[in-house]
Amino acid sequence: MQKRYLTELEQSRLMLGVSKVNDPLAQRDYHWIGALILTGMRIQEFSRLTVPMVQQALALGWLVSPKEYCKGGRRCNEYLVTARLRTHLEALVKLSNELGAGCVVPAEGQPLVWGRDVAGIAGALSVRSYEARLKQWAVHAQLDARISPHWLRHTRGMNIMRRSRGNNPLKVAQIALNHSSLKSTGIYLDMSREEFERELQLVDGGRVPKKVARKVAQGVAA
Repeated sequence: MQKRYLTELEQSRLMLGVSKVNDPLAQRDYHWIGALILTGMRIQEFSRLTVPMVQQALALGWLVSPKEYCKGGRRCNEYLVTARLRTHLEALVKLSNELGAGCVVPAEGQPLVWGRDVAGIAGALSVRSYEARLKQWAVHAQLDARISPHWLRHTRGMNIMRRSRGNNPLKVAQIALNHSSLKSTGIYLDMSREEFERELQLVDGGRVPKKVARKVAQGVAA
């Protein structure tokens, strides 16, 4: 798979960089980025979440997106509210109440994440704004500026494949990401070149990175 996800180290750098900025919008961004990494939710779907929906999820332990919010619109998506995800969702509800104080609540419900449209009217944060905010924080953390919210979905899939101790992590990833076909989840079986080299170094005890060895060999041949 072409690298369109964050490694463990990159995730830590991104989240740490956002957390160190003492600002309500930075706090808001920290929690929605964390929520996307933990759910793998598509940004179009996440952007439509409302406070009542999330409050219900916190009470029941499952976050359920209506099928009209989901890709294809054929079925609802379901996400287990783990302890870590609960922390982010509770913080987002609190920030929504604080940042939206005095705003007129849209007909579709109080947004989980507030934004403003071109007329200055408050509403849900737009997908374009999510993209711009994430790029801003990626640059801040000196990460790949090509990043998009969909990278966080791929990151969720890769995290499951890396961390799962079960017999069938691919099936876990399929269910967690709400893939209708296991074939769609198969991309997470691929390893990045960097991970491949690191694993072989650990297995074989090699000390010289592949690119260094290549340069040395080319020098000898010359």
